[in-house]
Amino acid sequence: MANLHLNFRSDSISRSVYPVVFLPDYNGWNDCRPPYRTLYFLPGYSGGGLETATFTNFALYSALYGIAIVLVDGENSFYLDDEQRGAMFSQYAGQEIVEATRALLPLSHRREDTYIGGISMGGYGALVNGLRYADTFSKIAMLSPALEMHRRQRENPALCPIRLGELEGAIGTEESLAGTYKDHLFASRQAIERGNLPEIFLGCGRQDELVLPASRRYRDAMEALGHPIAYYEAEGQHDHTFWKQALTPLCEFLNQRGGE
Repeated sequence: MANLHLNFRSDSISRSVYPVVFLPDYNGWNDCRPPYRTLYFLPGYSGGGLETATFTNFALYSALYGIAIVLVDGENSFYLDDEQRGAMFSQYAGQEIVEATRALLPLSHRREDTYIGGISMGGYGALVNGLRYADTFSKIAMLSPALEMHRRQRENPALCPIRLGELEGAIGTEESLAGTYKDHLFASRQAIERGNLPEIFLGCGRQDELVLPASRRYRDAMEALGHPIAYYEAEGQHDHTFWKQALTPLCEFLNQRGGE
């Protein structure tokens, strides 16, 4: 296993970026050879790639499952484009980081080998960007995704760690995101209509009051649309203890071929 710390200037967000990368070099555990299948993984709110890698031991999962893992910092942006500030985090997470790492590293360029995932805020970012760039990503893998945060603020603001002003600054108002790529249900229906819906995994803890209701609603909505997702629910809260546990079913999902 190789652990790399990259640095390059991102044109999308006009600053230096420092992605953390794990490559599954041949080590006797499997016969994985480059070009590698790749998971682009988006950390959660207030988190970063190095912190996430430390808590969840991505090095081990990269080696065990033969998948390169690229950790992408999002700076509390929800991985969305902010045209006014020129901070195009959706473009960065869904397009630029893929192009840059493919140019620098022995990664597969095939859609069927390219995945996007994330935790909490990053889970939401993985879903909307996996759908927006569905021609790039064949699978989306979310852990405790921060879906329906406006609704959480409206119904029980004490349970929402993000203030309404910051939430609207990052995502927009509840009304303004409707019918855009930021609206995960609208974007899911669009991908179904286009015929390029990625396979989707969602894992959430049963004690996660922040996002469990929204996770179940998304699961049920996709089933009603005739496109059920891979859903994992177990004891746990909105924390790294659950996310570390859920990485095993997440990676098993990524290693399946054609939904087997």
